[in-house]
Amino acid sequence: MLQLALDPHRPLNRSIYAALREAVLERRIVPGSKLPSSRALAADLGVSRNTVLYAYEQLAAEGYVETRVGAGTYVVDSLVSGMPAGGRGRRPGGGRRKLSSLGVRLARDGSLGLGDQRREATRYEFRFAGAGHEQETLNAWARLVGRRARSLSRAPTGYQRPGGSSELREALAGYLARARGLTCRPEQIVVTQGSQQGIDLCLRLLVDAGDRVVIEEPHYAGYGSCLRACGASVLHVPVDAAGMQVELVAGLEHAKVVCVTPSHQFPTGGVMPLSRRLRLLDWARQHGTVVLEDDYDGEFRHEGRPIECLHSLDPEQQVIYLGTASRMLFPALRIGWAVVPEDLVEACQRLKAIADRDTSSLEQLVLADFIGGGWLERHVRRARKRYAVRRAAFLEGLGRELGSRAELAGASAGTHALLRLPELPASRFADLRQACRERGVGIYSAAQCYARPPDCVELLAGYASLEEPDIAVGVRKLREALDSLGAISQTP
Repeated sequence: MLQLALDPHRPLNRSIYAALREAVLERRIVPGSKLPSSRALAADLGVSRNTVLYAYEQLAAEGYVETRVGAGTYVVDSLVSGMPAGGRGRRPGGGRRKLSSLGVRLARDGSLGLGDQRREATRYEFRFAGAGHEQETLNAWARLVGRRARSLSRAPTGYQRPGGSSELREALAGYLARARGLTCRPEQIVVTQGSQQGIDLCLRLLVDAGDRVVIEEPHYAGYGSCLRACGASVLHVPVDAAGMQVELVAGLEHAKVVCVTPSHQFPTGGVMPLSRRLRLLDWARQHGTVVLEDDYDGEFRHEGRPIECLHSLDPEQQVIYLGTASRMLFPALRIGWAVVPEDLVEACQRLKAIADRDTSSLEQLVLADFIGGGWLERHVRRARKRYAVRRAAFLEGLGRELGSRAELAGASAGTHALLRLPELPASRFADLRQACRERGVGIYSAAQCYARPPDCVELLAGYASLEEPDIAVGVRKLREALDSLGAISQTP
């Protein structure tokens, strides 16, 4: 009698098929041997003959068995070749498989590509990537999605050029000129799946293993992951209240790329002044270095007008500009863009095509409508006012609850601030996170942004997705969590 372990969660016919297939692959039923007749197996298992016939027919169709007229059903002899004995789950020599140099780096470095993806899902969530949305904006987006979906024709539902929809690129060129002072032809824009893909594409296009690349310290972790993955030689240049300290770059040579966030340094929030911008561009021109400008939160400046991007000062096309709709609208909208020099457009599009062929066409067309109808700029104006109010509530709460025991950077722009807690050693972040979680507060460490993590706890504290009363309560509960660790005393 043939012993089969059936899966109770599958239909009987599929379960019998899977059990027989597993037995054949593991050579518990040896090649060339005869299977029980369908009637006999059905009787043994207490099922109908048709159920067993289905399993036999599926095995025959996939080449595991063959039916010999008048003789029965046999396991195919040729299955002996290449089949591992003792179970297909054990692969002799599997640990010695050869990986590419990239594969080796990815296998060894657990932080590459993933980072800290956990969401606290707490009542008071200070997640730096969060953003608040007005219902009016969401309603407008939904109407535009519906209109585009109802009017779909054959053309936009097929494969598009890897550079992106011509409608969206034209709309983006107009928007970037108005909002960021950036002048480019629509053909220079490559639409991506968010800014992270833009970073990856540009670095893969420009950097080989061993090439020198300059980045800020601290920096956006997505840059660090991409650079470690491609094997670059990374030089970390410190930042201060005005962004990257460009004077420290002046003596560097043979740098292939310099990566900066000049309009809102991530994570410290510094804004690079004109003098540093011009000095950086002059150095890049002298050394043939490409400047990769990530315009992170450039639209959301709370003190004064938004500053034009670095690209607007670059007539010689030394700068590649990266932007994203995910930060301006909502993270689920995976659309970003890279504005690349004209001589790199074709190569960048080909690399994009290798990666994923095309970004979602429907969403590109909807975003083009959203920009063309003036919705994006209206949304940014309203969001800037809303975030400024929430930022004020956040600052007030910190002053009231923590006073001088907390140090703050980067609150003059964007949707988050860098919160430094000098009295709490970095090794106690997990304790603080647990104490906050118990009080319904979600916090996130800034340690991932450093090549050499700070000696005390630093938090990426986002306030954009919380209402002002919740911000006040959340900050109070953060102070209570700190008090519970004995790190910070009661309210000053």
